[in-house]
Amino acid sequence: MKTDFKSLYDYILNLDNKIRFVGVIDEMGRLVYGGMKPGVISLEHETDSIKIYMDYALINKIHSDFDTMLGKVIYSLTMREKIKILTFPMGIHLLRISLEIQTDHEKIVKLILEYLKIDL
Repeated sequence: MKTDFKSLYDYILNLDNKIRFVGVIDEMGRLVYGGMKPGVISLEHETDSIKIYMDYALINKIHSDFDTMLGKVIYSLTMREKIKILTFPMGIHLLRISLEIQTDHEKIVKLILEYLKIDL
């Protein structure tokens, strides 16, 4: 799996102009690389972002408890009223991407899985 976070960030931001955020989060919920697309304003405050990252890290850990029974999580999609959020486990990191609600997330998922060399 690729670990060049800058290249990954640049690649994903260029997939679609409706991508709002690309971030790599560690197992403790800290943003280790990435951020909002230049010119896009975050929907949450910075302190809320920290809580959200920690929440995703915790959810990822809980989901991994079922890996032997159900298989590993490839990605997850959270659909909210204002945005879509894609999450891809990457070893000890999580790739988190937020999209405008009308974005074709399936196209983006396919391209990211190809980039990360993950087969379905």
